Formats: sequence, C-alpha cells, structure tokens
Amino acid sequence: MYLETMTEFLNFVESQRRLSKKYSLEKMYYYCQLFDHPENDFRSIHIGGTNGKGSVVAYMRHILKESGYKVATYTSPYVVCFNERITFDGKYISDEDCLKYANIILSKYPQIEKEGYEFPSFFEFITLLAFLYFRDCEDLDFALIEVGLGGLLDATNVITPLLSIITTISFDHMNVLGNTLAEIAENKLGIVKPGIPLISGIKDDKLRKQFVKHTKKKKTSVTFTDFDQIKVEKMDLHGSIFAYKNETPYVIKMLGAHQIENAALALEAIKYLNENGIIDAPDNVIRNGLEKTSWPGRAEIVHRDPLIILDGGHNLDGITRMCEFINSFKKNHYVRGVFAVAADKDKEVMIKKIDDTFDEIIFTEFSYKRSDHAYHLYELSNHPKKQYHDDIKTIIDKVIEEPKPINVFLGSLYFVSEVRQLLKDFNK
Repeated sequence: MYLETMTEFLNFVESQRRLSKKYSLEKMYYYCQLFDHPENDFRSIHIGGTNGKGSVVAYMRHILKESGYKVATYTSPYVVCFNERITFDGKYISDEDCLKYANIILSKYPQIEKEGYEFPSFFEFITLLAFLYFRDCEDLDFALIEVGLGGLLDATNVITPLLSIITTISFDHMNVLGNTLAEIAENKLGIVKPGIPLISGIKDDKLRKQFVKHTKKKKTSVTFTDFDQIKVEKMDLHGSIFAYKNETPYVIKMLGAHQIENAALALEAIKYLNENGIIDAPDNVIRNGLEKTSWPGRAEIVHRDPLIILDGGHNLDGITRMCEFINSFKKNHYVRGVFAVAADKDKEVMIKKIDDTFDEIIFTEFSYKRSDHAYHLYELSNHPKKQYHDDIKTIIDKVIEEPKPINVFLGSLYFVSEVRQLLKDFNK
C-alpha cells in the first residue's frame, strides 16, 4: 500500500481499529524498534490526566516558544484539522510530511505481518508517525506529548520524559480505566517513570496520598498545584487576572476558573524546568506566554455579535467546570446552550447539569458515528425551554438570525470541531 493524497491518508487511518485486540505496550515497543527507537531521539514532557491536558500543553508551548525554544506538540483529538494533532515550532505538520511518514511506516507492514504482530491501531499509527517526524525536526528542543487514553498502556508511554504531568482525575472511559477514581488514578500514574518527577493539579486528599505513595515507589517525587495560593482578581468573558504564590498577577485570555488552574499547573511545570537548569524562562517571558495562549474549542470565543463560545468539555467534570463559569456571570445575561455528546458518555448527569445552568437548550447531534441522537438527548432533559434538531447548520443559522446575548456550543470535541468549521464557512 502507498498513500498518495491526504484523503487516502485520512481514510486509511480512520479505518484502523481504535483499540488493539491486545491492550499492552509490547507492540508499541516493537514498532519503535523497527525504526531504531525514534522516541529516544528528542527530549519530551509527558502530559496525562482526565481534563486540561491540551490547555496545559498550550500554556507550556507558548511560554517555551516565548523563551526562544523550538517546541513540538502531540495532542488529540483535533478541532481545526487532522494536522493539528502534530505540530513543530507553532506550525501543523504538512500534508506532505503526513504522507511521507505514513508511507515509511507502511513499508514495514510486510515485516510486521511476517513476524506475527498485529498492524498498529489508529492511535499507535499516529503516535509512531509523530515520533518519526519529531526525530527529524531540526533544532527541536522539547516535545510536549499528550496521553491519548489512561496512561499505563497508552501508546505514548514508551517515552522517557524529563517531567511527567497529570492534570486532573475524574470519571471518563471507565470501560477501560476502571470504575473508581482510585482505579483511574492508578492507570494514569502509569506514566510515572523511575526518578522522573511528577507535577499534578489534582485536589482530592485521598488521591494526593495515592500519588505520593506511588511516586515514592518510583523513587521520585510529586509536586501539587497549591490552590490556596491562587487569588483571582478578575474573571469574565474577556479572560482572567490572577495571582499565584504572591507573584505579580498574571493575565490569561482563556475563559473560566479551570483555565486559571490549568495555568497555575503550567507555572509549576515551568518552575521545575527553570530551577533545574533545563530552561531559562524569565518572569516577563512567562507572563507574555500565558497571555498569548489560546486553544481551539476550549472555552473559545469564535463570534462576538452574537457572542458564541465553543467548549469541548466532553465529560461530567468538563461540563461542570463550564457550567460553573457560566453561572459566574449569567445573572445579568440570557444564555442559550447547544449540546451534543457521544452516546457512551454519562449523559443523564451531564444534562441535569446543563438543565440547571442554561436559560434555553437546543439538543443536536454530529456526524461522527459515536454521536448520540438529538431526540434521545432531548428526552433526557427536563428543561422547560428545550428543543432539538439533528442538523447543526440549521441551528447555527437560528443562532445567528435569532441572537441571544450569549450562545454556548458544548459537549463533544468532535461536535465543537464541526461547529467551528461551519461558523468559519458562515463568516466567509
């Protein structure tokens, strides 16, 4: 097989299994060995956790870039386009490089089959492609690698990073990770390597004790965000101003208290890198990096008149944090929500949360096969002003033509991605 166009590439990767039949790292180590272990040829930082991974990556990337470093990122899923998953020095991987490295991997398929191994799953293939690309990036200083699912057996967990970060722990992907927070945490702690420090933004005292115990076993340490040291001076629809550990206040554009917490976690990571001589990032540069940070589809304002916010908080914790932000300012505003989510999510509890938050709700669906149906979501809601429509474009037309002061599209990142593209086309 040889891929000649990006359409062929996307069709191929989307047709691959989402999870391997055998859920282990053995295959990923084997694939990396076929290419002389590209994962060992660049310095990396590993970011896991339930929510906030992408935002922490974004904050760190901007701070490191402002400090003069060339940074690569590997994140998922995408909101703008597939190439967004893999970046170097602020630019998406090109179509040409996607095809180049995909075909390099495919050239080994006869050997993989001959030696009795499964072909790579979707995520294994993309992860290997990213590693091969990063190895060839000229003057790459750091690669920020986001975990795909869990941690222990995730395809990214073949790296040995300079630092590991676990953002938050909440309920998601329980069919794979476990049914209790302790089980989920243990899986995510699988990214901790012997002697490699961990920094985390978790709050729960029991989980913190679990983290301390785990890192001691790994002969390393964990540093937690000091939430008592976060002092919020301002938080509104233009961003936030907050102080951390009595420093001069920082300014961020990303919306909500959860983004302040993500920024504080990024500050802890940058502090570690600074204090250990790994980077030289002066205070003014750190501030500039934080203030310049944006991240598609995460509490993102995409339209000002009417105001339209997109947020891919695709699990209960993400929805809760967005609803908390909306409740912080909705007293004087009418807020309309548009909601769509994958069928395997904890929909009943999520819908109860948005029922209690929005003045009006439109339920819809998106084109990805895992989407739940608009009418099913509608039936689960007890909101007095609820509607449903299965066509997103019709809803966008309605939002623009019958504007409310604030409109929030929230739920699945796949949904947010579709809305973002349709709004982009609408604005042309």
